[in-house]
Amino acid sequence: MGRDAHGKRALYSGLRPTTPPNTSLRVECSRCGQTSLLSAWQALRVLTPSVHLPLVRPRHPSLLRCPTCRRMSWVRLGLHLRPAG
Repeated sequence: MGRDAHGKRALYSGLRPTTPPNTSLRVECSRCGQTSLLSAWQALRVLTPSVHLPLVRPRHPSLLRCPTCRRMSWVRLGLHLRPAG
């Protein structure tokens, strides 16, 4: 169909593309080594319950259930911002 990846077909298809949220929570697990990006609702579910000890454990200060390996582990949390547009 040519090189029209997101051009006229996307404009006239009638379907609206789903855009990912501009902000998400980044979770880096110390146990499995994986990094996960979570939406606001997923982050709320993962962060309940959790323990945060930034002065005691500076590298991975939060204890919660890792969304990738599903085990309780020490993780590093961060805010991941994507440019709009």
